[in-house]
Amino acid sequence: MGKGKDKIAFHAPTCKNTAENKAPQPLLTHPPHPLSSHPEEKQAGRPAACWLTSGLIPCRNRATIASMRIIVLGAGALGCYYGAKLAEAGEDVSFIMRSAYEPVRKEGLHIAGKYGDIHIDHPQIYRTPEEAGKADLVILTWKTTANGQLADALPPLLHEGTKIITLQNGMGNAEALSRYIAPENIYIGLCFICAMMPTPGRIEHLEGGDIQFAPYIPSAAGLAQAEEYAALFARAGIKTRAFEQAEQIQWCKLTWNIPFNGLCLALGGISVEQLFTMPEQVERAVAIMKEVVLTAEMRGYTLPGNIVDYQMERTATMGAFIPSSAVDYNMGRPVEYEAIWGSTLAKAREVNAPVPHWEQLCADIRARLDR
Repeated sequence: MGKGKDKIAFHAPTCKNTAENKAPQPLLTHPPHPLSSHPEEKQAGRPAACWLTSGLIPCRNRATIASMRIIVLGAGALGCYYGAKLAEAGEDVSFIMRSAYEPVRKEGLHIAGKYGDIHIDHPQIYRTPEEAGKADLVILTWKTTANGQLADALPPLLHEGTKIITLQNGMGNAEALSRYIAPENIYIGLCFICAMMPTPGRIEHLEGGDIQFAPYIPSAAGLAQAEEYAALFARAGIKTRAFEQAEQIQWCKLTWNIPFNGLCLALGGISVEQLFTMPEQVERAVAIMKEVVLTAEMRGYTLPGNIVDYQMERTATMGAFIPSSAVDYNMGRPVEYEAIWGSTLAKAREVNAPVPHWEQLCADIRARLDR
């Protein structure tokens, strides 16, 4: 039996193709969502999925949550989308942004997407953490390659009770944060969304948006707080769920990120559509995914039995979409190698998991990046 107490089944959006997301610039910010309800919840006549929605919010302390000052650190497409949703719902949200600061100051923040548009005329925006000041909740959304800036960026935002939710890719981010804030104040959020910022301050939300929360340090109190954060985002119209074990839900997401983000990067920054024209690479993706599932199992986290078939079917519908690390490579930007592939492979090696295909992928990625 795995450590995770929550059974995981599947319920996920598909990342649909549009004229915009076939260009090199758009990216799959996060892979398709793999987590859904307990089968027994459906049988019991409860909601079709054990998610929170704006009409189903078991929040124990709404007054406390509603009075929080929230700061989004690293407000790119991901941070602006979720921050705008929270602000529209009446939360006190500030954004720390750089290149988008002037456009947003002049024209406001615009979100266009499948589930409706948002325009915030005068969002609370700052250029630096020092200008922004203290936060009750920091939502960290920048790429993991920027984590070297945490030593300078975090202290101005923290007071004794500040908590942080990291919505970043891969593993190792909570460990990096724990150098600056108590581990029990760190929460991991896994978001599954297709979004992009074609111009500063204008975000296009193509699909998805669901989030799962879990405490970095598993505990009853941590789970209760994760449930509060799930309720906070649910009030903003985002489908959410809280879990006790962060690593369990991380592995579910990594079953997509490791093979597909990795292969599209290793093969030169190609699209999913191009990958699926190469039968040997499709077989390779399946082999890598099975090794990720095995690693999770050997570490004590049982994933859904149909996860490989599910991810393959979903990914086959993405067409010319280019995963985020492949986009970063194409654009000459740093790639999140350590968070997605390096730190996770180390976890596999800790339990002596046999992962030859995964190891070869990592070697291929390193060779590509070292060229």
